[in-house]
Amino acid sequence: MEERTTADVVQDVMDDIAAKREVAQGDKSLAEKFADSKSEQAQPETDQKKMDEITLKFGKGCVGDEFQGKDGTKYKEILVPNVDQNDKRPWQTFVVKANHVHENQYGKGMWCKLPANGTTTLHRNVKVGQDEQGKPIWDTEKTKVPNKELKKMVEAYKDRDRDRVSMKEKLPEKKAEVSQQKPSEKAQTKSKEASL
Repeated sequence: MEERTTADVVQDVMDDIAAKREVAQGDKSLAEKFADSKSEQAQPETDQKKMDEITLKFGKGCVGDEFQGKDGTKYKEILVPNVDQNDKRPWQTFVVKANHVHENQYGKGMWCKLPANGTTTLHRNVKVGQDEQGKPIWDTEKTKVPNKELKKMVEAYKDRDRDRVSMKEKLPEKKAEVSQQKPSEKAQTKSKEASL
């Protein structure tokens, strides 16, 4: 056997390390490519999540009591007013986790977010009949509604009570009304102001 010097052994070890480093760098580029493809796939999901939520806005009077489910999670019942004012049936309700219901920045309204493409089950108490003692018998009517339709139902109050004509459009009518006012009425108001 040939004796090797320390310098030869060190040189062999360094060459071996360099070869392993080259192989690792080649593998690293594959790993980087894999990580990049994963991050590209993850990005559309976050963008899609932002687009897939609907915000329901409602008054504090539409929030029922908080209760605890069988699984130990706290829930809140949200009341959905009847769209038709002449409808005297009990309001429909649905349930949302308590930490998903928030107060708005002014403290007068509430809001929650639901998935846009999902559905929600609405419950309504319906009078079925009477028992022998004359007490009413109630049953629960369940309907599944898409969340987009639910948003229209919850926010129906925005459309029915609001006069859609702006003050700028009413201005010519108001001017004509004031100009047609009798001069004697104007004089009476001036004399009353002068006497005060």
